[in-house]
Amino acid sequence: MHHFILQHYSSFQFDSTAFISSRSDIKAIEREIQIAGLQQEVERAKLKPEFGLRFDHMFGFGGTPMQYSLMGMVRLPMAKWSSRAATANVQSLRYKAESLQQEKLAMVNEASGMATGMKYEIQAKQKQIRLYEDNIIPALKKNFQTMQIAYQNNTEELFELYDAWETLNMTQLQYLDQLSELLTTGSELERILEIK
Repeated sequence: MHHFILQHYSSFQFDSTAFISSRSDIKAIEREIQIAGLQQEVERAKLKPEFGLRFDHMFGFGGTPMQYSLMGMVRLPMAKWSSRAATANVQSLRYKAESLQQEKLAMVNEASGMATGMKYEIQAKQKQIRLYEDNIIPALKKNFQTMQIAYQNNTEELFELYDAWETLNMTQLQYLDQLSELLTTGSELERILEIK
């Protein structure tokens, strides 16, 4: 019988921090939230007056002295429509950030729920597989070998030997089905967790 190295997921923690740090789709939403925050800062800056300072100098020709000029500038957001538009943009970006935050939480909750369900499904499958490996298949193999010896000694009928072989064979196929389901669920869990 083949032996597979099966990953144990019992130590995996499915808290929100783990998903935020591992899943690329959740990281992308995190970046969108950060961008919305930065855009809000830009729009808020439009509502504040801007101050500037300019310093120039010119070389004098023909003995004229150097000329210097220092100019201070203030830009005031005077137009009402301009400040209303900036205020509306700030509010709109705040709603966008809140919406993205809700979307992120929904994705984390969905992934966490799926991962936790799969973790328990994997643990149950691993117990079933151990039962097949440690008890069921060895007992049926022993039964088949006993029937084989009895048939060779003419104390058992051929159909009873065939029945023991068929039972062993069907059970081994069921075991392989269980193993296949376990490996599929494990790879699905790794896809959800984005384990490379």
